[in-house]
Amino acid sequence: MKPRQFCRLWFNATEEDERARGYRKQCVKLLARVIGLEEDTVERWGSGIEFPGMPAQYENTLSYAMTIKRMLEEGGKAQRDIFLEVLKQLENS
Repeated sequence: MKPRQFCRLWFNATEEDERARGYRKQCVKLLARVIGLEEDTVERWGSGIEFPGMPAQYENTLSYAMTIKRMLEEGGKAQRDIFLEVLKQLENS
C-alpha cells in the first residue's frame, strides 16, 4: 500500500483534508510509528503526501497495519482484547 493511500484510509481523509495544514505532519508521525522509524527518516522520503522515496519494502507493512486496523474496528472489544493478548505474547517471546 502506498503511503498516501494508507494515510487517507487511516484518517478517513478527503482531498480537502489532505490539503489542510498539519495533515502531512500527521502522516509523518503515523508512518514513522507504524513502520518503526524516526520521523526524520520519513521526512526524507520527499515533500508532499506521496512520500515518493519510501522504500517499497514498507508497502506490505502498511497493508498489514491497515488490515489489522480494519479487523479491530469490525471485531469489537472482544477482538481487541484477543489482539492485545497476542501482542503481549509476542513481546515476551
